[in-house]
Amino acid sequence: MHQTQDKVAAPGFRMVVAAVTAAMTLASLPVCVMPRARAADTADTLLPDPRETARVEAAIDRALDYLAKQQKPDGSFPSAQNYNGVSGLCLLAFLARGHEPGRGPYRAVVDRAVAYLVSQQRADGYIPDSMYNHALSTLALIEAYGFIPSLDLHRAVQKAVDLIVKAQAPPGGWRYMPNSQDSDLSVTVMQIVALRAAQNARLDVPQSTIDRATKYVLSVADPNGGFGYQSPAASVAQSAAGTLSLQLLGQHDAPQVGKGLAYLAKNPLPAGVAWFYYANYYTMQAEFQAGGDDWNNWHPRIRDLLLKTQGEDGTWPGYQEEAYNGPAKTYSTSLGSLILSVYLHYLPAYQR
Repeated sequence: MHQTQDKVAAPGFRMVVAAVTAAMTLASLPVCVMPRARAADTADTLLPDPRETARVEAAIDRALDYLAKQQKPDGSFPSAQNYNGVSGLCLLAFLARGHEPGRGPYRAVVDRAVAYLVSQQRADGYIPDSMYNHALSTLALIEAYGFIPSLDLHRAVQKAVDLIVKAQAPPGGWRYMPNSQDSDLSVTVMQIVALRAAQNARLDVPQSTIDRATKYVLSVADPNGGFGYQSPAASVAQSAAGTLSLQLLGQHDAPQVGKGLAYLAKNPLPAGVAWFYYANYYTMQAEFQAGGDDWNNWHPRIRDLLLKTQGEDGTWPGYQEEAYNGPAKTYSTSLGSLILSVYLHYLPAYQR
């Protein structure tokens, strides 16, 4: 582990400083600084046993130590096709632990990752090579913008959001390319997560985009519970995606959300199954958004499973996803870290 006197960011103080600084120097700019978790919404509330909190934090720190060693000189992280989305996930993992750009033990890692993703953006706002990579990169840059409220980064993230808005397909969802004419829930959920972050950041997101996305997600809801990929034929991964999508779209009380949570409770994905991290990344957030018994009955299972399966080097196994993501340890380890980071509440995306 990196030994240093620098500390991980305190949840409130530094964001207040950022907000004051931004107000003084960028008075005309909508600042992407969100209030951090309230005192009642701390990790101690979610994990009453401090020993469990310490185990979660230690696991995340081991994962970040591994990821930091994998970063390339240009700021990217290795993946099968040099996917920008994997670099976005790795950047998110550091931000979700409270590591800020410009300070702390991982400042160089974070700064290089932000610069790399910005350098990949095309003139029209697109961060290739697919809408999934674009959305993950956009989400990471928006969360970084919360710490760097600069005009240049504001322009970059707004252009990235505008590209998502423009790429919305006729059915109301998104597909893999910006000019796609059909939709699937797998790509759509990531656009919705990015758009929700954009709303939190006070970026421009048309209400019509949100309304059309809501209509699309509802169209693939299985009447018996859960959600499907392009039709109402439920699967575990897509049910996690659809449930979280509706919650982030403001439809917390929709009956499809309750049915989705019930479906997920009955169909947990065991370790070793393909799409394990994908499904649990969204399920962890959906259960947290639901709160109450849904959260309390679910989160200890995935927490304990991740703590049990983490390797000594801080990584989590890829579970067949190497075929799609190359060195899956960057993909699986960043997602494993992000799943556990829901407890820490450093990012607005991980708050209710």
